[in-house]
This record gives sequence, structure tokens and C-alpha cells, in this order.
Amino acid sequence: MKNSAIEIFCDWGIVFGLCASIFVLPASVAFLDSFAALAVFFYLIKKISRIVIDWPLRSAPLNVLGKCRSVWNGFSPPENILDRPLQLLSLAIFISVVFSAYPGLSFLAFFGKFVKSIFVYFSFLEAMRDEKRIRLFITFLLASAFLTAICGVVQQFNGHDFLKGHRMAGGRVSSFFKEANGLAAYLVPVIGLAVSLLFTAFTRKRSWILTVALTALLIVLLSCLCWTYSRSSWIGCMVIFFVMTLLDRRKVFLAGALLLLIILVFLPSLKHVRHLHLITDDNVTSVQKGSLMISALKQGGSGRISFWKNAVSIIRTSPICGTGFNTYTRVIKRNPDKNTWWYAHNCYLQLTAETGLLGLGCFLWMLFVLLRHGLSYCRQISDPWPLTYLQGTVAGLIGYLVQSFFDNTFYTSQLGLLMWILMGLLVAVTRINIHPREKV
Repeated sequence: MKNSAIEIFCDWGIVFGLCASIFVLPASVAFLDSFAALAVFFYLIKKISRIVIDWPLRSAPLNVLGKCRSVWNGFSPPENILDRPLQLLSLAIFISVVFSAYPGLSFLAFFGKFVKSIFVYFSFLEAMRDEKRIRLFITFLLASAFLTAICGVVQQFNGHDFLKGHRMAGGRVSSFFKEANGLAAYLVPVIGLAVSLLFTAFTRKRSWILTVALTALLIVLLSCLCWTYSRSSWIGCMVIFFVMTLLDRRKVFLAGALLLLIILVFLPSLKHVRHLHLITDDNVTSVQKGSLMISALKQGGSGRISFWKNAVSIIRTSPICGTGFNTYTRVIKRNPDKNTWWYAHNCYLQLTAETGLLGLGCFLWMLFVLLRHGLSYCRQISDPWPLTYLQGTVAGLIGYLVQSFFDNTFYTSQLGLLMWILMGLLVAVTRINIHPREKV
């Protein structure tokens, strides 16, 4: 049926909320939550309006049960490739909430974090149905990333950023984020998208202004990434360059040049500033660290081996259902030794500790279905710009997921929501380039 005026208004309300969300994401959790809630609000209003408009026609021949089912279907999200994986993941996480060691914490996190993120994903699919809107969203994403990176550059030379006044810690740039690792994780998928856009703009000779702008953006993003000295994000970025080459062999020289930049520029600076190597902590004894961290650091990976062992020990206590969604920090503090009171620094281990092997399995299956879907359409889309958006998003998301193996990226408000938005962007791009009857 033809969209009503209120549905069109709600669509643009969702677009505004999502674009505003991605723009403020690095700088403010409060504004991020507010704009994300606004997008979800317009999504629900649109669903309600459609139910009201269709009610006289659809409800007349139905009994009470049929009418209830009609209302339920009216609130159903857009049909997409992740329908079944999301249902099973939701069930697995809900089971962990039911059997949680701290039910109150798990219940609040389930609705306050997980359900909210899923509705943001649904809102993205509901409104981002054409290339114009997707291009608008990507513009806001890149503009926000540029402002964030410029703030990081200012912080590198002045010692503090120009907006919030955040000061550098340990010689590492953090820009609007609380920590350098948070900034680096944010930059990883954006760099994947920016490199893909730059390659297409240059090879198709679209516009010299666009090419120069994207080149400047990439230089600022890479500089900021270097100054974070985040090894996990550098590894994620190297994976992006590898994936880009697999998706399009014409990018081998660009990807190779960027990889050499990390090897020849990033790595020597890491040893100079943080006194570390990419994998090992051979020189960590020369750095002044807190007394609680000395023993952990000697075990490698800035203490990650020790953190991972603690996570595995928690998993063994409840391997199937986990200790409960959002309970890791509470459970880890049961140990009287404060040296163990650290996040797992591995999203997959922490997810397993909280939701069990059941939750991890459902989450990995969701990622497998999503990435298989994205990689499949990278071979089917012929339009160069949607293909560019898709390749950049797929490569960036893979790099983000690799980075998350070494950090707590999923478990921060900003970066956790960023993952769901990237998932929505991936699916949305495939939806505008397929036959309308085909399920995605």
C-alpha cells in the first residue's frame, strides 16, 4: 500500500535520528542514547500508524485471536536475513537472564542495552531503503570521524582536545573517548569504509574534490590511529587491508602501501612510546606501571593472557547458560585478589562467561550468516557505489570483530551500538540492489 504522510514523516524522523546518532557517537553517550531513542520512537509510531490505517480492512473478517495476531505482525520488523539468528540469540541471552547470578543486573541490561540495540538495527532497515539515504548516513559518519580525528590531532600537539579538554594519558591520543583503545576501535571500521570510497573515487575519476577530501580524511584517520598506539586496532586494520584485497584484487597496491605504513611507521613508534612490540611485552619492565599491573603485564599482551585465564575459569563454573548477561564485573569481584578485577579484554570470552556456550554459538552463527550474506552480494552488485559501500562495510566490520577479540569493544555504549549500526548498513545496502521478492 502507498505510504501515508505520517509514515513518510516517520521515515525521515528515523533517518534524522540515525544520522544524528552516528554524528554524536564519539562525543556524547547521552546524546547518542537520546537520538537512538528518537529513531526507535519514530519506528514504533510508523508501525502503529500502519496498524491503524489497515485495521478496518484487515480486522473485519478476523476473530479475537486473529486480531491479536494481526497487531503482533504489524509490529514485526522488516523481514531480513538475520530474522532467525536474532530470534535464537535473543532466546539464548534471555535464558542467561533467567538463570543469572544477579537477575536484576541482567534484566536491566537485556532491555536497556540488547533490546535497544536490536531496535536501532530494525529502525535502520525500516528507513534506509534507498541509496540517497544511505549516502546521507555515510556522509554524517565520515564527517563525525573527521571531526573526531582532527580533535585527536589537536590533542597530540596541544596535550588536550579542543572540545572536551581531555588530556593525553601515557602519550596516547583519545580524542572524545575516555581511552585511546576506544578511539582506535571506532576508527577501524571507518578507515575500511574511507579506503574503499577513496579507491572508487580515484579509479572512476568521479571528482577531484571528492578524491582530495577522501585522501585528507584518510591521512587524518590513519595519523590518529597511529597515535592511539592500540595494537589490537592495528591488527584489525591490517585484517581490513587483507579483506579488501580479497574482495577486489585491484586494491592490492593500495592495501600493500597501507600495510607497509603500519609496519614501517606505526610499529617503530610503538616501541618508542609504549616500549612494546606488536605481540610481546619484552620491554614492559622499562615502563612505570601501577603495582597491581606489574605481575599481569609480565604474562604478555598487556596482561591479556592473565585476563583470559580468569574469563575461562568463570566459564567453567557455568559453561552452558553463563553467569548472566552483564554480570562479569560483579562475578570477577568475588575473588578477593584485586589483581584479577579486570575486564576479560576479549569480547567473545566475556560473552561466553555471561551467556554461556549457548549465547556464544548463537552470536557467532549470526555473524556467520551476516558476513556470508555480505560477501555473497559483493559478487552480485554491479553498481560501483553501492558495491563500494558494501565492500567497505564488510571489510570494516571484519576488522572491528577482529579487534574485539583483544578488547571489550562490544561492552561500551558507543562501540556496542556502532556494531549494530554497521550490521544494519551492511544489510541495507544489499536490500537496495536485489529483486524485491528476494528475502534479505
